[in-house]
This record gives sequence, structure tokens and C-alpha cells, in this order.
Amino acid sequence: MNILLTGGTGFIGSYITMELLSYGHHVTILARNKNKVGWFNNLKRLEIVEGDITDQNLLTDLVIGKDACIHAALNYTRKTGWKVLRDDTLPAVYLSDESAAAGVKHFIYTSSTAVNDSLYSGVSDEHQESQELVTAHTKQRPATMYGATKAASENYLIAQSYRFPMRVTIIRPGYTFGNPVVPGASTETDERFFALARSALENRPITVIKNDGTQFIWAGDLAKVFTSALNADFNRKTYFALSRGFVSWQTIAEEAIRLCNSKSDLIIEDKGWREHGLIWDVSDIKKDFGLEFDPWNKIREHLEYCLRIRRGGS
Repeated sequence: MNILLTGGTGFIGSYITMELLSYGHHVTILARNKNKVGWFNNLKRLEIVEGDITDQNLLTDLVIGKDACIHAALNYTRKTGWKVLRDDTLPAVYLSDESAAAGVKHFIYTSSTAVNDSLYSGVSDEHQESQELVTAHTKQRPATMYGATKAASENYLIAQSYRFPMRVTIIRPGYTFGNPVVPGASTETDERFFALARSALENRPITVIKNDGTQFIWAGDLAKVFTSALNADFNRKTYFALSRGFVSWQTIAEEAIRLCNSKSDLIIEDKGWREHGLIWDVSDIKKDFGLEFDPWNKIREHLEYCLRIRRGGS
């Protein structure tokens, strides 16, 4: 297939890029900086176009002749609602409009569990019942502008799928981690893995909240969800892309201490959080794609990478 991938040089996007190329697809990446991952410049069947996701004329040109569009770029750079609407939601909607008009057959949108972030962000909602399992049919309840732009874009895309024959797939990742997919590529922006590694190496106390954790997913496994969705015939499906098992930050901290023989004291704060926290329903990726992930080996591998970087290695 000829595929347009926005954000293909970012952390998650770079993993998607490599997964698509492994299947023989021809990939065009839209990126702010075409040299961000220099290693990509030597790959066959890959074209990197430098530009901004808000450039509507460029988007119109890029979708021509594409079989599919995977929108992985995030342009969440503002705090106010209207700026988030302008910078992130509008480009997603415009890209889907132009894709449909150009005859693109399949549009895959990278959303987030944040469409329901009020369920885990500590926001009080007197009308909201306590939930333990979130499914694709759970009502969207964003409590942040990030969650709001993801939720809004999802709804626009589903509506688009009723107007044109273009199929739409929504993929909602959770906490995604991993080493750089190729030399020079990036890792996750969240600093908690690196902070744990630094504290363990310096033998400083490490404080975690009891039962704080999630269904972590390695970026390479997440990329498999995208390629599986690309090869399937489903329409208007929403998938939670996470691993099957809950992993706590306490367990990760204990492993970091063990890996470097640290003398750090582990301090557990009990805030009354329930065991295993909020569970995201991942049954659809197993049912539709045969995918089921256990993140632990990759978590250990990532911790080793973080420890190596903090020691000054590469």
C-alpha cells in the first residue's frame, strides 16, 4: 500500500514507520523536521516530507494517491481550548476530509485513553459512577484539553465514515514506553522511567503510590496494532491498545533497585487506591487481531536502557 503517516519521526510514529516498512508498504511521512531521525533517510520505500500539520494545502497534496492515512501526529502545544481546537482538532478533521475526498480507503486515528481521563485523573464528578473496566463503548469523559481534542477528533472521524466509503479505525494507546526504535530516534516523553533509574543509581529514596500503575504497552507492540488494523476490513471500530496485565510503579521501582544493586529505600504511600486500578478492555485486539501483550520483559529491557543512559552510556 501507499500510506501517509503523520508524525512518523516521533516516538510512537517511528515504531509505526518501521513496522509498515517491514510489511513492504510504501510510506510517506509528514514531519516538522525531516532530519529528526537521520537513520530514516537511508531507507527504501520511505519518503519524508517536511511540513506542518496545520498546512492545509500540503495536506491536500499529500493524500493524493494514498491507499491509507495513519494520523499519529500530535500538535497539542497550547492550554486554551480554542488553540487546541485550532492546532490539533482542526488538522485532524481537515486531513480526514481531504483523505475521503481523494479516495483514501482507510483512515487510522491515534487517539488515547485520555478520552476518559476524568476516570483516572482524580477529578470529582458527582454524577459519575465508579468504574473498574473501561470499554470502547464507555462514554467519553475528558477532563483535559488533550483528552478533549482526542475525543472530538474521534467523533468527527466516525461521522465522516458515514458520508464517504472511507473506513475509519480509532486506536487508543495508554502509557507507551520503549527504547529508540533506531539510532537517533526518540523515546517516550514521560520521565518516570529515567527518574527511577537516576534515583536507584544514586541510592536515593524512591517514593511511589501504592497501586499506582497501568497496562503499559511497549511501542513495538503498539505498532503491531496499527498494521493489524490496516490489514483488517472492520469499520468504525475503536481499540484500546494496551497490554493485558496491570503493572504497578512499585514493581518497576523494585526491579530498578534490583538491576543496579541499589541501596535506595522504597517508600510506599498509601492513598487508598484500589488494587489493579482502572482496567482497560483489550479483548477486541485479541478477538479481531489475535494480539495479546505482556509488557514485563520489555519493561525490564527499558529499565536497563535507562540505567545505561544515566550511567553515561549509549
